Amino acid sequence: MRCGAWTYLTIVCGAAACSSSHPAGAADGSTANPTIDSGFVTRADARVTATPDASPPAAPDAMGPTDRVVTCSDPPPPGSVLPPPLPAYSGGTCPAIAIGYNHIASGGADREFLVVAPADYDPATETLPVVFMWHYLGGDANAMLEQGEVQAAADMLRFIAVIPNKKGDLPIPFTSSKDWCWPYLTTVPAARVEEEATFFDDMLACVAATYPINESCVSSVGVSAGALWTSQLAQLRADRLSSVLIISGGIGPASPVSLVDAMGWTGASRPMPAMIVWGGAMDHCVLNFDMASRNIIAALVGEGHFVEECIHNCGHAVPPMDDPTAGLASLYRFTIDHPYWLRPGESPYHVTGLPAGTPSWCGIGPDSATERTGMCTSTSADSGCPPGI
Repeated sequence: MRCGAWTYLTIVCGAAACSSSHPAGAADGSTANPTIDSGFVTRADARVTATPDASPPAAPDAMGPTDRVVTCSDPPPPGSVLPPPLPAYSGGTCPAIAIGYNHIASGGADREFLVVAPADYDPATETLPVVFMWHYLGGDANAMLEQGEVQAAADMLRFIAVIPNKKGDLPIPFTSSKDWCWPYLTTVPAARVEEEATFFDDMLACVAATYPINESCVSSVGVSAGALWTSQLAQLRADRLSSVLIISGGIGPASPVSLVDAMGWTGASRPMPAMIVWGGAMDHCVLNFDMASRNIIAALVGEGHFVEECIHNCGHAVPPMDDPTAGLASLYRFTIDHPYWLRPGESPYHVTGLPAGTPSWCGIGPDSATERTGMCTSTSADSGCPPGI
């Protein structure tokens, strides 16, 4: 059984561990494709462009950058706050990074991640945004690539995707084969949380050492367990991330089980645009993801982050896209439309409205979305978790 077509497994919503299997041509030499079981460290050294504007910043409702249509491909305006210098690789000298599976030493362990680029990508002529994509419980990097339509989205939107595989050291009690994948629960030691944030730093450092990247467009996308982790990374690396996309994730308290809950919100060092997507009141799989999603929206709005919310009605499952041609790329576009140097609370969507292809069940700001109605094809549409999980 799977939690929806995207294998939306999180918490104990998986009948097997997150696999780290490889497709043909994997770095470990294996040829078998993976089987998907159906079933605060902040930095103050932000930079400013060398030619600051002589005039003071415009108010949010005055003429200025707020009233311009921008994307990550645009140069930052004079005076814009830019991200700090890229992190240094904790392992010393980065190995060469290739399109496909890669291994680096991080946190005293061998860690693995998949790099995806547009099929016709030429590093000599193109500098691209970087989108980190954290997989769900029961999945792995290759499953995220396929179920998330990542190659098609990279080709369409022109970005490099970095898809990590879980370490595999966070076992679920009373089971022999499951793993929480990422350190997002209140029971995880702080050192393990920071280790995973350092893994993010190391992947970014080494990808940037091999490929020219747009340092003002580094974002994080998470699905289910990966979205719970992205909700924490948004706080831990707010100085680095330009935006986040959280799909059926969020923050606690969101659990009926007192011993298991997602971490809460302790604050981000800077506001960043966030897109929060979830499956309505039926989006639950041990955790109540309707509650977790609403929790993080409230926290983000309270700190002045720009928020787009999208609510479908298919529970803990792949979002049912209105436009199958645009597919999930219509969600990933959010990361490309929101560079780092936007002012707090700013979005080009304030000017243009939501872009063409955005699902009809999305809206700008809290309580703005009209929840989707209609049929769902996901097996999890009735309860949020399929029976027997």
